[in-house]
Amino acid sequence: MVNSTPCIACSIGSLLIARDRVHAPMLVDKIQIAERQFDSTANAYATSGNTTSTPGNLYSTDRYMPVPYNLTMQVDIWSGNTDQKLQLLEQILILFNPSIQLQKNTNPLDWTSVIEVDLTDMQRSNRSVPAGVDETKDVSTLRFTLPIGLSPPAQVKRQKIINTIVNNIYDTSSINNLGYDEDIYDFFRTLEDDFELHTIVPNNYEVKVEGTDAILYKDGSTLANWNDLLEILAPQGTQGSLSNASVSISDIPLTTGSTLQLNISNDVDASTNLISGYVTRNSLDPAKLVFTLDSDTLPSTTLTDVTRIVDASVNYPGDGVLDAAAVGQRYLLTGEIQGNQWGITADVNDIIEYSGSAWSKVFDASTITSIQHVKNLYTNKQYKWENNLWTSTYEGQYNPGFWRLNI
Repeated sequence: MVNSTPCIACSIGSLLIARDRVHAPMLVDKIQIAERQFDSTANAYATSGNTTSTPGNLYSTDRYMPVPYNLTMQVDIWSGNTDQKLQLLEQILILFNPSIQLQKNTNPLDWTSVIEVDLTDMQRSNRSVPAGVDETKDVSTLRFTLPIGLSPPAQVKRQKIINTIVNNIYDTSSINNLGYDEDIYDFFRTLEDDFELHTIVPNNYEVKVEGTDAILYKDGSTLANWNDLLEILAPQGTQGSLSNASVSISDIPLTTGSTLQLNISNDVDASTNLISGYVTRNSLDPAKLVFTLDSDTLPSTTLTDVTRIVDASVNYPGDGVLDAAAVGQRYLLTGEIQGNQWGITADVNDIIEYSGSAWSKVFDASTITSIQHVKNLYTNKQYKWENNLWTSTYEGQYNPGFWRLNI
């Protein structure tokens, strides 16, 4: 049967794998999404107009890298005369300058939903398509290329982990001390007294910072795997070390802006003056992250920088380890001065300075009780004087609640 005109016929020309668009075939992209709360009374998802718009169930979705293909489509335009053919071509061809975008669905998690359609070839008159004996009928052929992707099924997992618990816990030995009256409605919500703060951290993890290493500990001394902690935010199936499976470092959901914040105060609820540094993956040890300190977040130094930290009971100026005495040299001592090489008496933790003719004590540790900060120019590290002891300002072990990981 000969088709009536005008009409348009579409067919698939070819489907070829696009080697130039292959990217990390084993890549798994993790996305956390929150479902809207379901209103069982209205039998519909909640909105601002019918109860509440609070989030409902939480889900983690693992999207697998799609396989890229180039799809070729052939479009045959049947027309009854030349004028009809040109009008149809005019309306179609003006759209492709040089291509148009099509959205095949509205799923926000489908990373192949938007595709580009390119017009690659056009044959004004194609007599190879059978059109019968009517010479007035003509067929024009357009060929399009669509770079598409075939996606494997995504893995969707519902998150059932409690992220935050807020509780008002009052410290008292007797409810009568609080002025309890059983006739007062909602008594416990009207209390204004101070309450105790209880910090809950997953698995009570602790972090130890040593130089450029941020090491994760469990129970104070047992090395832990960062993947196990981060799995709380992005579940990884069997990739965590708790299941004794091999660890894939690429599963750690860190970004180029991920930071580790350290609280050096005694206030667990402190939100300012935190020492911060960027963290990246450690490809050799999953128990460690590479920590790059942001020196701008360190406390301001209160003492003039020291040239070096030395053991004065062993070393002295010009001994081959230390340079010959020069004006402005300052040393923080880890050992008591012995002998006559220094020409001065100084003890552990003191700071001495050379004036050009003699050494003098410029920081007497036995008399200083306030917190001081000084920078070691030899290592570019900052140290803090507190409780009659010099320690690194930020290096050390941080208990639960005194460190924060910002992904």
